[in-house]
Amino acid sequence: MLTWACIKNNFKMIESNTFEETTFKGDDFSHKKVQDTFVNCRFLQCNFTEALLRGAKFISCSFVGCNFSLTKLEGCRLQDVQFNECKVIGGAFFKCEGTFFSANFKSCLLQYCNFSGLQLKNGQFLESKLRECHFNNTQLHGAKFDETDLSGTLFHNTDLSNADFSKAFNYDIDPRTNKIKKAKFSLPEAVALLRGFEIEIL
Repeated sequence: MLTWACIKNNFKMIESNTFEETTFKGDDFSHKKVQDTFVNCRFLQCNFTEALLRGAKFISCSFVGCNFSLTKLEGCRLQDVQFNECKVIGGAFFKCEGTFFSANFKSCLLQYCNFSGLQLKNGQFLESKLRECHFNNTQLHGAKFDETDLSGTLFHNTDLSNADFSKAFNYDIDPRTNKIKKAKFSLPEAVALLRGFEIEIL
């Protein structure tokens, strides 16, 4: 729940615990329980470290320069949200409300994050670092990974058809356990697709 300190700071509250078209700048939500609804809100340089977002709803919101280290996302709704220049460590996105989940990332650091089982058709991961993340049984049809570092990231039983990896690097994708029909790759990074076939490339 947000405190009176937040309300008196010129935040617009249109009804109990629902905020619309409000900008939060530099607010510290770390270690706090947040169950409010935010619609068309902007969060600038806010700290969500170890915040409990169970029941919170973020609809058509944007996060810029925010810290989501070990944020608890179980039951949180992230619907049509944008992350820009954010740090997300240990983000269990698979625990969010799956029906409404829709998120795009640009210039972000995502480490040890789990997107398994989510519908991310046409999702965007641009100019970001996805390190040791998990996409298991994920729908990534038409997703884009432009200028994105995928070091240690696991794709398994995931639909990557029509996805664009042509400008991505450090990925390790096994064509035998993922759908890659009409996905885009470019050399030399595309050689990584052959690692699982135990062949020698000269």
